[in-house]
Amino acid sequence: MKLTNFPSLLLGALALAGCAADPGNDPRSGGFFGGVRGLASGDYELRQQHLRGERDESLNELRALRREGEALETTRAMKADEVAAQRRQLASLKARNRETARRIDQLRRSKTATEQRTAELRRKQQQLTRDIGQFETELERGQLTAPQADARRLGLERQYDAIKDL
Repeated sequence: MKLTNFPSLLLGALALAGCAADPGNDPRSGGFFGGVRGLASGDYELRQQHLRGERDESLNELRALRREGEALETTRAMKADEVAAQRRQLASLKARNRETARRIDQLRRSKTATEQRTAELRRKQQQLTRDIGQFETELERGQLTAPQADARRLGLERQYDAIKDL
């Protein structure tokens, strides 16, 4: 009877020897007895808990990265909207600037035409002033007859009217 109890005692001793859980023990190694020891000591359960913990950590990190990615995508979309708005405002500013340049060109052409007209008026006015001065001199010297003086005066008035109508 002692021999029949021996395998039971040996198995019991092995089980008791491996009851203390060893977190550093890899239950995958050690063959059959390592497996029995891993089951008996709880090493398999500890390894599963450790792997579940790593999995949960990885899932939490993945969720955090997804949230961060979503936040970055939202920020990118907002920045894209801001850039689009800036581009629209820039296009508007460029259009207004082109309109201002066109108006400046019109004013420059108008100014050139006005300056030419002014120069022509000034030239004709100065000629009229000289002609009036000459007429006055001739009148004072008595060089003109009454009909000549009337004709000269009428000519100067027509010259004045021509300047006034420009």
